[in-house]
Amino acid sequence: IGGDRYPGSRFIDHLLRYNDNPDCKMLVLLGEVGGTDEYAVCDALKTGRISKPLIAWCIGTCASAFSFEVQFGHAGACARGMGETARDKNAALAAAGAIVPKSFAEFGKKINEVYTLLKAKGDIPEVPEPEVPKVPMDYTWAKRLGMIRKPANFISTISDDRGDELKYSGMPISEVFAEDLGVGGALSLL
Repeated sequence: IGGDRYPGSRFIDHLLRYNDNPDCKMLVLLGEVGGTDEYAVCDALKTGRISKPLIAWCIGTCASAFSFEVQFGHAGACARGMGETARDKNAALAAAGAIVPKSFAEFGKKINEVYTLLKAKGDIPEVPEPEVPKVPMDYTWAKRLGMIRKPANFISTISDDRGDELKYSGMPISEVFAEDLGVGGALSLL
């Protein structure tokens, strides 16, 4: 979602989809420093296109504590100017009508407050938790009956972890260490 030069989708795409879903009663957005995608969400809040409670926070508010540009998370996550800072985005989201906590530490608390309010109003019905399935006593037996999945194995031309021990080009990792192949020797197996 967003963040890349050619994103497959943006926050607004998903928020509108969930806003239009009658089973969804509240929305949560965790944005970040850099870019401008959160401003489309602000516009949708202002116009009423997003009508459900939206709890939002943009991470990276600590970036202003540095006297130099700080990159967060991935290559696109840095503010390139005013309006792209997390502080600016949080202020804009709050002004547009989103529920924005004072800090990330309060993010979960705000989500719980909105959920509790919606539940008290009857917007979110009380649904009993399903019974927790019993874990079978015998792993092999449960696997044979199809009750649990076989653990995933990573296999490639250079690595095979199907056995008890990881192998590189057929050589068990214990032999790599026993023969003291070193970094060069280990890389030569790749």
